[in-house]
Amino acid sequence: MRGYHYSWSAIQRFGTQIISFVGNVLIARLLTPDDYGLIAMLAIFMSIAMNFTESGFADYLIRDPKSSSKEFSVVFVHNVVFAVLFYAILYIIAPWIARFYEEPELVVITRVLGLNIIIKALSLSEFTRMRKALEFKNMAIIQIVGALVGLIVGYLMALYNYGYWALVGQVLTMGVVTLIMLTVVNAWWPKWYFDWKMYKVMRKFGNNMLVSYFTNQIGANLYAVFIGKFHSASALGFYNQAEKINKISFQSINGIVLTTSYSLLAKEQNRVKRLKMYKNLLNHFLFVHLAISAFIIGAAKPIMSFVFGVQWLPTAPLLQLVLISFLLQPLVTINSNIVKIENKPHIYRNLTFLRNGLLLLMLLITYTFSIEIILMGQIIARMISAIVDVFVCGKYIEFYPVKQLVILTKQILAPGVALVFGFLMLRQLETQLDIVKLMGYALVYIIVFVGVNLVVKNETMVLLIKKIQKSKQ
Repeated sequence: MRGYHYSWSAIQRFGTQIISFVGNVLIARLLTPDDYGLIAMLAIFMSIAMNFTESGFADYLIRDPKSSSKEFSVVFVHNVVFAVLFYAILYIIAPWIARFYEEPELVVITRVLGLNIIIKALSLSEFTRMRKALEFKNMAIIQIVGALVGLIVGYLMALYNYGYWALVGQVLTMGVVTLIMLTVVNAWWPKWYFDWKMYKVMRKFGNNMLVSYFTNQIGANLYAVFIGKFHSASALGFYNQAEKINKISFQSINGIVLTTSYSLLAKEQNRVKRLKMYKNLLNHFLFVHLAISAFIIGAAKPIMSFVFGVQWLPTAPLLQLVLISFLLQPLVTINSNIVKIENKPHIYRNLTFLRNGLLLLMLLITYTFSIEIILMGQIIARMISAIVDVFVCGKYIEFYPVKQLVILTKQILAPGVALVFGFLMLRQLETQLDIVKLMGYALVYIIVFVGVNLVVKNETMVLLIKKIQKSKQ
C-alpha cells in the first residue's frame, strides 16, 4: 500500500514537473532571459506572502491524529484572510519594488501576479487534508490537469508575443484551473468556520514552522534579489533558468519525499520500524537524486544548447554549480523530517536559522563578484549546513551520522565514477552536434553507472532490477 501512495505521489510530482519542464523549454525558446529575470525578481515577495499565508499549519494538521474538519476550516479562514492582507500589501508597495530593481514594468506585474496568492490560499487546506488522507491519486489528477492547461495558455501567449506576460498567464491559469478541479474531483466547497481557542493551539506549533519556512524562503530567494539588484536582468534570467532545472532534478524528488513520507512516517508509531523506513527512504532518495544530478552536471552544456537553444548556453556553468550545492540536500530533507515528526519544531527552526545564516554570510562575502563565485559560496554554505543537520537530528531516532555517511558513500560512488567517464568521453568527441554529444554521454554514463552499482552490489540497484524482472513475468 505504501508503494501505491509513493507511486501516485511520484506521478503527481514528476507529471507536473515534466509538464512544467516541457512548457519551460517551449516558452524559453520564444522569450528572452530578461523576461525570465523580471518575473524572478518577484519570487522572494511571493514566497514570503505564501509562507505567512500557510503559516506552518499543514504540518500541524498532518501530524495531529485528532485534527478534525473544524480545524481544517479554521486554517482555511486564516489562509484566505492572510492572503488578502498580503496581496493588499504587495499592491501598495509595488512601486517601491519597481524602484528598487529599477524596472518600471514590475509595478503592474506585481499587482497581477500577486493575485495567485489568493488563488492558492483558497486550496491550501483541502490539499493538506488530501495529503493527510493519502489521497495522492486525486492530487495527481488535479495538479497535472492544472499544469497542462497552464502550459497551453503560457505557450500561446508567448507565441503571440506577450513577452513576460506569458509567464504570468501560465501561473495564474494553473492556479485557477487547479482550484476548479479541486471542487469538481472532490466535490469540495470551503466551510467558513473559526474558533479562536483552536487557532491558538495550532499557532503554538505553527509559529516555529512559520519562522523556519520564512527563513528558508529568504535563503532560497535572497540570491535572486542580490543578482537582480547588482547584476543585469538577463544574468538573473540565466540563474533563474538554472534554478528551474534544479527543481526538476532535486525538488520534484524532494517534494515526493516530503509530501508522502511525512504522512506515512507520522502514522508509524513503532520507532524501530520508523528507523528502518528512514534508512530505506534515504537510500532510495540518494540513489535517484545523485544519479540525475551527476548526469546533468556532466552534460549541462549540450543539454542547454540542444534543448533550450544557444541563447541559454550561459546557464550551463550556473546549472552545474547549483546542482553541486544541492548534492547533500537529501540529508537535510530526511533529518528535517525526523525533528518535525519527533515534535522538535524548535530544533528545526534553529537549524533553519543556521542554514540561512550561512547562505546570507556567504552571499554578503561574494555578491560583488561574478555569479559563479556567488554560487561557489552557496555550495560551501549548503554543505556545512547538511553536515550539521546530520549530527543534530539523527540522534533522536538513533540514525547516527556514521550510518548516514555509509549510505551516502555507497550511493555517491556510481554516479561519481559515471560522471567522470562521461565527461572524459565528451572531451574526446570532435563533433559539434549537441545531440550526438548528449547521446554519447548518456550511453557511457548509464553503462558505467549500472556497472559500478552491480560490482559493489548496491542493494538499491539490485532491488530495482528485481522489481523490473518481476514486472515482466
